[in-house]
Amino acid sequence: MSQASFSDTALSEKLELDAQLAQPLERVNYAAGMMLSLEAINAEQRYHRQRVNRLQYWFQGAGTLLGLAVKQVSAVEVEEGKDQSLRLVVSPGIAIDGLGRELLCHEPYCVNLRDWLAAQQKSDSAFLTNAKKVGEEAIQLSVTIRYQSASSGLQPVMARTINSGIDPVQPSRAKDALLLEILPGALPVASTAFTRAGLAQNAVNTAAVDGPLTTSERDYLAGLTDVQAQQLAQLQAQQLYGPRSDVGALELQGQYEELARVLLAVIELPLRPPKPEQPLISPILHPKAIRINNLIRPFITTPDQLRWLYLQEIAS
Repeated sequence: MSQASFSDTALSEKLELDAQLAQPLERVNYAAGMMLSLEAINAEQRYHRQRVNRLQYWFQGAGTLLGLAVKQVSAVEVEEGKDQSLRLVVSPGIAIDGLGRELLCHEPYCVNLRDWLAAQQKSDSAFLTNAKKVGEEAIQLSVTIRYQSASSGLQPVMARTINSGIDPVQPSRAKDALLLEILPGALPVASTAFTRAGLAQNAVNTAAVDGPLTTSERDYLAGLTDVQAQQLAQLQAQQLYGPRSDVGALELQGQYEELARVLLAVIELPLRPPKPEQPLISPILHPKAIRINNLIRPFITTPDQLRWLYLQEIAS
């Protein structure tokens, strides 16, 4: 369900560059008579892209801004208990992935769930086993989304190596695209940028004498008589002393692909009772059996949305 056609190596390199959120940015310093190479042009683009990514990563967070609802659609409903062709449809919408990259889905995306599960069982025999819900006769699938470039506009280029091809071509454009994935199991909601930087809940004990707060700061907190003002000051102390004090405090920890994914929905399918003539794990594919939870995903709330909700509350 991807528009991308770059090689795996090129995609992994781009993903690694997008994940460099803690390194100082560099922009090209133009000067008369200076020779500029392809690297300089790439650096210029990278500077502007990474500035936007960092702004969204730290100031907006990751999640759904609008739309991207996961729904099931069935053409003709058969009697309950029998399998039928089910289509999962992701509606148009806007989101930000786990690396701060904008996701714009301008059209619905669709996959046939029955055919897709059959293909997964052929390529990965342990897929349904990994998707089995603990303690229940059901499987869970997670629908995720992340940014991925897509090449377009192939144009002839000068061959740079011997025997590289009679008519070598390279893509002249890199489209902003997206990658939808269905993974086994119920993935946890992605941690926020602040959690990754060490700002977990209660990361700073403001009451501890040997904590990071200075004596003046502890006296200031103790002197606040208003409860709300004291709670706000404690939150600000978390922001101040939450990150580690070493050089790599703001660097991302973990696999970049996992960090980039944003959860859209968790799908649950019940299993048939085991029988000798059927596979050990056999999900029931029927509209009345499938359960889809879209609200489990992370959301992004903008000031304009809060204003709209406030006006709706006043109107009611």
